[in-house]
Amino acid sequence: MDDFIIVTDAALEFMRKSIEEEKCLGVRINIGSGGCQGMTYELDYVYEEDPADVLLTQYDVKIYVAPRAVLFAAGMVVDYKKTPMGGNITFENPNAKACCGCGKSFRVDENGCGSGGCCSC
Repeated sequence: MDDFIIVTDAALEFMRKSIEEEKCLGVRINIGSGGCQGMTYELDYVYEEDPADVLLTQYDVKIYVAPRAVLFAAGMVVDYKKTPMGGNITFENPNAKACCGCGKSFRVDENGCGSGGCCSC
């Protein structure tokens, strides 16, 4: 399960700081419905554990993966990219067949309007 989702050092550092500032247990990766491609990545703070989540702990960072996300996240790389406007978490998902232009939604079938699996939020 160690390589189920790969979280880069940059993403771990961003998450660690965010968790400390927010005073929460960790972060949850989820997949929601929406966006122009039909599915969106969601990254939320966790204040109360959900026993249905898959818990990944990398160093001292707790990352909870919602059951729905488990279906689509195997092999995904979570990274943090610095930008001139600050920075953002990115998801490079080998299961995504298409990603929207804004980078926030994806689809897992071949009927998308774009290609590649890299999205950010």
